[in-house]
Parts: sequence; structure tokens; C-alpha cells
Amino acid sequence: MRDWWRLLAEVTRLTVRTDRRAAVLLAVIIVGQTAVIAAIGVSQGMLVDGGAGGRTPVVIAAVVLGAFAYGISLSVGRIRGNLLIFLVSRVRGQFNERVQRDVSGIPTLTHLEHGPYIDRWDRLFRDSQAIAAMPWSTLDAVVAVAGLAVTVGLLATVSPALCLLAVLGLAVYAASRRADALLRTARDGATEPLRRERRLHELCLTPEPAKEVLLGDGAAALGRDAAALWDQAARRETGARLRGAAWQALAWLLYAAGFAGALLVVARLIREGRATTGQAVLVVSLATQLGGQLRQMLFSLSTAAEAGRAVSHHWWLRHYRAAAERPGVAPPDRLTTGIELRDVRFRYPSADHDVLHGINLHLPAGGTVALVGENGAGKSTLVKLLIGLYEPAGGTITVDGRPLTDLSAPGWRSRLSGVFQDFAQLRLPVRETVGVGQVAHVRDRTAVAAAVDLAGAPFGDDLERRLGAAFGGVEPSLGQWQRLALARSLMRTVTGARRPLCVLLDEPSAALDPLAEHELFRRFAEEAASARAGGGVTVLVSHRYTTVRMADLIVVLHDGRITEQGTHDDLMANDGAYAHAYRLQERAYR
Repeated sequence: MRDWWRLLAEVTRLTVRTDRRAAVLLAVIIVGQTAVIAAIGVSQGMLVDGGAGGRTPVVIAAVVLGAFAYGISLSVGRIRGNLLIFLVSRVRGQFNERVQRDVSGIPTLTHLEHGPYIDRWDRLFRDSQAIAAMPWSTLDAVVAVAGLAVTVGLLATVSPALCLLAVLGLAVYAASRRADALLRTARDGATEPLRRERRLHELCLTPEPAKEVLLGDGAAALGRDAAALWDQAARRETGARLRGAAWQALAWLLYAAGFAGALLVVARLIREGRATTGQAVLVVSLATQLGGQLRQMLFSLSTAAEAGRAVSHHWWLRHYRAAAERPGVAPPDRLTTGIELRDVRFRYPSADHDVLHGINLHLPAGGTVALVGENGAGKSTLVKLLIGLYEPAGGTITVDGRPLTDLSAPGWRSRLSGVFQDFAQLRLPVRETVGVGQVAHVRDRTAVAAAVDLAGAPFGDDLERRLGAAFGGVEPSLGQWQRLALARSLMRTVTGARRPLCVLLDEPSAALDPLAEHELFRRFAEEAASARAGGGVTVLVSHRYTTVRMADLIVVLHDGRITEQGTHDDLMANDGAYAHAYRLQERAYR
């Protein structure tokens, strides 16, 4: 409950900062509606009693009061609705932006790949409407409770027995809470199926996977799978809603029986001369309003409860980010000994076995290291551990003898450069597509042109050319996209005096032919040689053994373990798996 109040306070501050005057006006309108409802009921009673007794001043006062209250109710209703839509939509956008910053600000990848973690922050986006409305749903609930108290007080002036209607309202409240709990459980269980359903539809709508879907004529099958997932989630939620509706219907039947009993009580009082006709009208009006107030209170509580379902996810994300953003010292200006892995193990969340087993490896300062092995050997995982995107399950990674965990994560990333096999295709102007590799130099045309030239990337003669056919630009081929990604990774190499401490190239040329890859890696080797004075380490992952022979150290991985390491000549003399694979590829290229 404490976390719920903390989130309410945070959203309230955000709402007030969004538009203070609109927030104050809306609060006044909501609070004032209690008095308006009571005034309408009182005016009806006065009108009947005044008319029956021939008291003209009372009748006039009742008409004026009722007309004023009714007019206020009609006029402020639309104002309230517009203000509510304005404030909630603005706050929702800001809240979603905060969640996006929290998700993207975590320096590791586990929360983006592990299903249960994805479900948690995805629920925040899905519940952002209810979260943004928290101040108003809470105020509505408080006002509704106050209105109930006023209504019950007015009923008590006629007969204390009529207060039992409020007791029956507790049954309605309990039934509503039960329905909310059923719906919450159903929606939590439907989060993953709905996420999978969205992903299946994206396969048909995103150009890269869509071509394979069309080629295999798989759109219909994917559509059926997505529909089945949607139906699964819908059935679960519908069942929960029906069970909740049954509980609520039973509670409202009890309330209706109590309402009928209240009318009988009033009729008896009138017959005995202890109540006037005006009081009878007042009771009918208030009892009817009581039902409406109960529904309003339950709706407000339900909206607040919907936001409450995301409270734990909100603070989990905040704490997760705070824990990941560990403080640390700045990395060294240059490497003297290099990077060392000691008995490093890694296991993905929910996996039942390690993907890296006891890795012991020294990446010497100023050296060029190649990682080779079959698919699934653990090469890309090892690269991501070096970057800090994953944290080892065991063992340590040191940089010049200092544990990597002691270094500032942003500081370490600022001294890295690299490109991955699943590189991004940024559909921006060429200058921005490449320049974001070093955002501070995104407008430095000279630096961007140098990176484009070094990577042999296209469009170097027109850096303002827009990329992406969907945005009216040119659509590069896959090989051209890869060269642009390589140019982006080189921005830190061509700008400034501080060269990267580690350049990580994970299959940087998989879309290139062998000769182009060989020429490209030769350029990288020359760059690495010129950077030796700074102690920078270059790590290359590749399946093409004939290219990596230029590396100073070649490391062979198999099933998450290092099976061989050494220079090309050493490994060929060893006549092991590396030598066998190298000869096979060499004969194929010949």
C-alpha cells in the first residue's frame, strides 16, 4: 500500500506540473459535485412539502436551488470531461516517456530478452492510461465516499433504519473487489499471449521478415496463430468478466431488495404521520442517487485498482535500473596489460545450463583477437560480456587488472566501438545514420565522411541522402546496410584523440563476399596496428577462417568452451579442428 501512495504522489506532482490551473479547476469541479447532488435531492423535498403546504417562498427557494444545482451539474459535466481527457492524455505521454527512459537506460540486455521481465515493463505501457488517471480516480473515490456520507446523513433524518442501504452498499463494494481481482489475474495471465500475438502480426508488417513470410505463403498461418493467441487471451478475460458480473449482479439484487424495503419503511412512516410526502420524495431521490454514487465509487476504485496492478511493476523497474546503474570509476585512458577473463561462466535467465563454461582468456593490449567456432559456440555471448551487456554468472572480467564491475558502465561504453551481426538499419539521412555512432560528432561532415570511406560504405558523396524507401529515400541492399553499420562503429576511431579501448566486430561482414570481407578486415588490422600505442584491443568474430588468419591471436570456441588458441601458424601446426576447418574453406574458395 505504501508503494501505491508513493506512485499516486509521483503522478499527482506530474499532473500539477503539466498544467497547474487545469488541475486545480478539475479538482474543484469534482469536489463540488457532492454539494450539487445533495442540493438537487434537498430541493425536490422542499418543492413537494412547500407545494403541499401552500408555502410559496419555500416553493420558490426550492425551484431556484434545484435549477441552479441542475444547471451547474450540466455545465460543469462537459468541462470536467474535457479537462480530464486533456490532463490524462498529457500525463500518460510523459509517464510512457519516463518508462521508456527507464527501460532504455538499463545498461544490460536481460530485461529486453527475458520474458517475465518484458511482461512487467510491458504492463506499465498497457496500464499507463489508468496510472495517469490515478489522481482523479482517487479523488473521485474520496468524493463519492463523502457523497455517500451526506446521502446517508440525509436518509437518517427521515429514519435511522434507512442507513441499512449503505450497509448493503458494502456488499456491492465487496463484489466489485472480487470482480477486479478476477480480471487482474486474467489480464496478468494474458500478457505473454498478447505480446506474442503482436509479434506475429509484426512479422507480416515489417519488410525484413515479411519477404520470407510472403515467399513461404505463411501469412495465413501466422494470422491463424495470432488469432488463436488473441482468442486465448480474450476467453480468459471474458470468463473473468462474466464471473465478476455474476458476483456484482447478486450484490445489486440485494441492494434492490434493500431499496424496496426502504420504500416500505417510508410508506409506513407516512401512514403513521411521522414523515411528510416531501420526505418520501427525498428518500426516493436519495436512494436512487445512492445507487449512482455507489456505481461512481466502484468505477473510481476499479480505475485506481487497475493502476494499482502496475504499482509493483513500476517500482520493480525503478529498482532494477538503480541496481544496474552501479557507480564506478572511469576506465583507463589506455590499456597496458589488456582484458582478462578468469573462469567466466554465463547462463541465460530461465535456462537450465550454462552457455559459457570456465572461460580463461587474455586479450593483450594492442592486440587483434579473432573468435571462431560453429553457430551457438558462445562467440556473440562472449562479446556481449566484454561490452557489459551481460554480467557473468561466475568468474571475473578485468580491465588492466581492475574488475569490469568496478568501472562506470557509461564510461566503459564510451570507450568501446563495434558492430553486431544483427546490426540496426537506421532509416535516417546518411550523415545521421553513421554519425550516431558518436552523437557529439553527428554534424561533423568530415568525420562522417572519413568513417564512410574507411568502411567502404555507399553514399559518401551525398551525406544528406535519406535512407529507407518507406520514408521517400533510397533503400540500401543488405551489404550496403552492413557497411553503413561498420562506418557507424568507426566514428569513435576517426574522431578525437581518445581511440576506443576495445573494438568489437561480431560478424561485421556476414553480408559481404569473401574478398570484400578480406579487404575490409585488412583495413581494420591496419587501424588496429596504428592504435597499438593506445593499447586498444580489436576483437573479431567470424566464420571465415581464411580472413581471421591475420589476427594476432585466434581463439576457437566449441560448446561454450575454448578448445584451441594461438596464432594461425600455431593452430595449423596443431592440426586440430581449426586446421581442418581452415583447409576445407581454403579448398572451397579455390
